[in-house]
Amino acid sequence: MKILISQESLNATLATVARAVSTKNTIPVLSGVYLSARGGELTIRATDMELAIEAVTPCEVISEGETVLPARYFADLIRRIPYGNIELSVDYHNHVATLRWGRSQYVIHGFAADQFPTLPDVDGASAFTVKQSLLRDLLRQTTFAAGHDESKPWLTGVLFKLRDDLLTGTATDGIRIAYAEAAAENAQGHSFSVIIPSRSLNEVTRLLTGDEDSQVNVAVTANQVFFDLGNTRVISRLLEGQYPDVMRLVPQHYPTEAVLPGAEFMEALERATLITKDGAVKISFQTDKVTITSNTPEVGQVYEELAVTSMAGDPLDIGFNARYLLDFLKVLEEKQLRFQCSGSRNPARLMPADSSQFLYVVLPLITL
Repeated sequence: MKILISQESLNATLATVARAVSTKNTIPVLSGVYLSARGGELTIRATDMELAIEAVTPCEVISEGETVLPARYFADLIRRIPYGNIELSVDYHNHVATLRWGRSQYVIHGFAADQFPTLPDVDGASAFTVKQSLLRDLLRQTTFAAGHDESKPWLTGVLFKLRDDLLTGTATDGIRIAYAEAAAENAQGHSFSVIIPSRSLNEVTRLLTGDEDSQVNVAVTANQVFFDLGNTRVISRLLEGQYPDVMRLVPQHYPTEAVLPGAEFMEALERATLITKDGAVKISFQTDKVTITSNTPEVGQVYEELAVTSMAGDPLDIGFNARYLLDFLKVLEEKQLRFQCSGSRNPARLMPADSSQFLYVVLPLITL
């Protein structure tokens, strides 16, 4: 194997792929990245057996071949090489790679390529297409609410459902629920319900663009999901388990409702968390305003007052962990939000003021 490749493209591709390199696995080859030079392209792949990322970048292929190089040393070296072309050649007798640029030369010991796992097959998969911008929004609006309790692994993922031309995502950690929808192109009429690890979806989110014309081809098998973004693919295992039907727990009646300016509400909560203990605040819904208060002995007191766009229903005092509300506000792109309460001890629902495609349900604090 021998190629010529620009430092810029090799460094960018390695940065994308290396996020899937195993850091804890006891199989040495999984600490490396797989490289394959074929037909004017270099394919780079990494996996920890749960998540795999593969990316393709152009290069000049002098002789085809494949190898596996230790990700840590290889990526760090490439990042520090000056801009320009790099010659990469591999001696298969001892699996040694030689890198040359300018007057410099480095040698890195690698692994035999046949030791590296192959990617799973997509035969028989349920496939559909979704715009990158829509999928990115859906993932941003759900993954943050997934749990971290490994004793309940199914809650560490996002429940994906495809029905007709509607893709939905649901995530919960037992305290809050995030739900979002996106339009999909489902020409074959596939229908499924799977749980995808939030870690894998976070990697997909980093790769998605806001381009309205770019699409993602998604394929789901019995135990894997494939996200094809063109020059980059992300493959993840699916989580096993029965995801709870959390949406049936969402109240349908909300006696108190206010429409608030999102930016001002977020700024007020961020200021409040500087003084409050564990983020606990009391939110009071009044006739023409909403107030945020908190009293932390030996630290100080909080009082914030917000004008409301509209208010309906009964006045109410209710406590929340402000950090849970901020998680919602940080992914809210609309200027206004609808804040609905079903009682001081019951779940509250937040959503964009003019849309129901993104819902956030959070339990209140009952100690305030």
